[in-house]
Amino acid sequence: MKFKWLLICGAILHQPGGLFAQPWTGQSLVPSTNNRSTQAAIIITGKVTDANGQGIPGTSVSLKGTNLGTNTDSDGNFKLQIPDRATNPILVFSYVGYATQEVVVGSQTTLNVQLIDDSRALSEVVVVGYGTQKRSDITGAVASVPKARLSQLPVTNVLQAVQGSVAGVNISQPSSVPGATPTTIVRGQNSINANSGPFVVVDGIPLSKTGGSLNDINPNDIESMEILKDASAVAIYGTNGANGVILITTKRGNTGKPTIRYNNYVGFEEFAHILRPRNGAEYVQKYADFITQTGQKAPFPVPNYDELPNYNAGITTDWIKESTQTGVLQDHNLSISGGSPNVRYFVSGEFLDQKGVVKGYQYKRASFRSNLDVTLTDFLTVGTSLFIANNNRDGGRANLLNASAMSPYGQMYNTNGTYKIFPMFPEQLYANPLLGLTTDRLDRNTT
Repeated sequence: MKFKWLLICGAILHQPGGLFAQPWTGQSLVPSTNNRSTQAAIIITGKVTDANGQGIPGTSVSLKGTNLGTNTDSDGNFKLQIPDRATNPILVFSYVGYATQEVVVGSQTTLNVQLIDDSRALSEVVVVGYGTQKRSDITGAVASVPKARLSQLPVTNVLQAVQGSVAGVNISQPSSVPGATPTTIVRGQNSINANSGPFVVVDGIPLSKTGGSLNDINPNDIESMEILKDASAVAIYGTNGANGVILITTKRGNTGKPTIRYNNYVGFEEFAHILRPRNGAEYVQKYADFITQTGQKAPFPVPNYDELPNYNAGITTDWIKESTQTGVLQDHNLSISGGSPNVRYFVSGEFLDQKGVVKGYQYKRASFRSNLDVTLTDFLTVGTSLFIANNNRDGGRANLLNASAMSPYGQMYNTNGTYKIFPMFPEQLYANPLLGLTTDRLDRNTT
């Protein structure tokens, strides 16, 4: 008989027929000197098969609650030594594509287990460049966005719902201004000064080529969203797909009675970390320290002449508080879908209103969508996809930078009630942060 020897951690392990003659069970191969433990241990053998009775090689077999385990051989057979039955041992059988099963050992020494196919995720139909395919048939890098995120998260842009849910897709929000579009990097930063964003296609229409953006799409109208990453997946789009492709399919009508859905939400926003400006006493002390350290003589206890009236009257202003507010986000969606066997329709409307945390910053979106499918013959179906969206970012805006630089003794108003241009005159570097609120500013676009 042939013997092999292996030195591990100072112990010599010996096994007739070779060390790897059978799967490693997690048990020490050194004979135990404890006779009671040896007598209490039992050996479980068996076979793991699929629905057709074929053995499943590589199936994980483990004792629940421990690190003892083994894998089935090429025929699906296994052998595992476990402790005494008094602990009510349970064996766990798992393999990719099959439902995990737990089996109570009881008094059995032989266990034959049949795993149930659980490959539903591999049969999911997703949209690709050339049409639709089963996920198991896709060879390119295609990622699907979970449907629940598209309509259940309170966002103004669908990319905000995708953020953090798809591997390999980096989405960041460069600005907190209401209505700002997130940036998306699918295949890395491919250009220094050109656009590296993905190519967006909605219902077969290249949105990126029509001047539109994902801000125009109501997230509640989206049925599915796929992101094509590698060269093979985006080949149909040529150079347009150099930075990846986002495919969006909107909802369509179904045969049956009309279905009316109304969905709305209201949310509130606040600063996560608000600046705390100096109060009047701290501001005066800071100026006094500056005068002392520079060896100057100050004619007033405050730096500027226009601060004196408020200083003498004990009036202070929290400019950060005056320039900010509680943000409010509300969204209203109404949709109607249905149809006959030959005509199916989906009609939806949305109104979104976001008031930012800085005064004057706001975003409103009104959109309408109509999807119609008509079956003319057994082999011919025609359809239309119509949508219109209006984005509104009107209004003057407060200046948060100037608000953080204002003296608490600065004068906000003139004697006639209008905003004072320079609250700390003769200091003219920083203007009144609320002046922008008086501006009649228009910023709209319609797609």
